[in-house]
Amino acid sequence: MRWSPVVALFVIVMAAVAANALADAGAAGEGGVRHKPIVAGGLTVNPHDIIAVYRPVDQQGVAVYVGRPGQAIQAIIFKDSREAAAVFNDIWDNQEVTKDPGEDDARPLTRMRLKDSERKSATLIVNVQRVLAVVWGSDHRQVRVHLDKLLANDLFTDPNGDGDGAPYLEIQSVHDEAEAVMAAYKACVYRR
Repeated sequence: MRWSPVVALFVIVMAAVAANALADAGAAGEGGVRHKPIVAGGLTVNPHDIIAVYRPVDQQGVAVYVGRPGQAIQAIIFKDSREAAAVFNDIWDNQEVTKDPGEDDARPLTRMRLKDSERKSATLIVNVQRVLAVVWGSDHRQVRVHLDKLLANDLFTDPNGDGDGAPYLEIQSVHDEAEAVMAAYKACVYRR
């Protein structure tokens, strides 16, 4: 009975140490080491905090949606076409953090276009672990990409300022972009 307070104190200290270790492990559980930040155009960001990088079909602006698991999503909007293109292309081309659909490794981001497709109309890069669903529109002219942890009355705004926004990212199928996003998502999901 005399050891009960000592054992209880030991359990409490060990729980606190374990909680700190889990908090330091990072979003993907890398054993205490978060990935080094990447630089893409004028953006410096931890790639594990990127949820999606969205470039609408007209390719003027780019939105980078960031957030940690269980927390709110923040949008970083690049409206200048040169800066937006640099951000999107630098993340798309970064082999250390971005992979093709179906590849099974620790890189956090996936290009939402199959490897054998043409790159000219690439519109989306996502962290597949943060995608809840990809849904065809009723007329099959667009897909809607639903991301996790959007706050109750928040909307994703178009990086070009068009429209009022929606609770999902909408990819129009002008040059097969919607088909490419759906095929890439299926390749990511079906590989498991």
